[in-house]
Amino acid sequence: MEKKPSSIDFRQLETFCRVAELKGFSKAANHLYLTQPTVSGHILALENSLHLRLFDRMGRETRLTKAGEVFYHHATRMLSYRKEALSALSEFFQGIRGELLLGGSTIPGEYILPRLIGEFKEHYPQISISLKIGDTKEIAQLVLQGVVEFGMLGAKIREDALQHEHLGEDEIIVIGPAARMAPKGDKISFDQVFMEPWIVREEGSGTQIAVEKALKKKGKSLKQLLVVSEMGSTSSIKQGVKAGLGLAFISMKAVEEELAAGSLRRVEVIGLEPISRPFYMVFHRGRTLSPIGEKFIQFLKKKRGGAF
Repeated sequence: MEKKPSSIDFRQLETFCRVAELKGFSKAANHLYLTQPTVSGHILALENSLHLRLFDRMGRETRLTKAGEVFYHHATRMLSYRKEALSALSEFFQGIRGELLLGGSTIPGEYILPRLIGEFKEHYPQISISLKIGDTKEIAQLVLQGVVEFGMLGAKIREDALQHEHLGEDEIIVIGPAARMAPKGDKISFDQVFMEPWIVREEGSGTQIAVEKALKKKGKSLKQLLVVSEMGSTSSIKQGVKAGLGLAFISMKAVEEELAAGSLRRVEVIGLEPISRPFYMVFHRGRTLSPIGEKFIQFLKKKRGGAF
């Protein structure tokens, strides 16, 4: 019955290669800082494991057998792969190199994370960070599927496998077109909310979830709004409001520049309490974060509060 090779020890491989290259057991022992009996023991164990004779002892010189020559070619490659693997893991665990794939719902993804990623890369320039943007439910699904390592969302998603960590708060305001296009002024009553035309985000966005909760407290619903257009992005909503299509609920962070420039105006709703929503980092409970991911989370926690 043909004998099959058993397991191979990397220490034996390294000893074998040194003996082959230096053509002697004593020279290899000196190079490896081992005793000659130890070197001999490693080679004997390797030959027994492979069921092959690897060296011919010819006086003081040691030469590879034909089988030894074949094995030497593969042994050097195995040691090289091992070195590369250990080097890659060392860099991985130090968080120095690698790629981090994040997800962000619309507001964090478009108005918060890009700046924070830029600051983070100043400290770790050799890493690569990719950012996927979608609505809150879409990014939560990407976290669940393992497509992104974690996500930054504007709402909690009810899913046992997801862990949420609070990072900061966002303010949802009502915006209208520039003052020159809006003779009614900057205030409307709560009852008037349901008589005005509205532009809304698609179902699943964190903004819509927050607004729905606020209206529910007043016994109302988003479905009662006079919706003239549903749009898939914050940018398109801003353009629609500028064009005079209607009012919109939107993140304050998304319109700071437009409000300052006067191309949009803030509309106060009398009788409606201020709407705020939290930002969360969302992880999969069953997955371990990469070292780069851990470092980015630590960075975000330091920024928590005033930086968002």
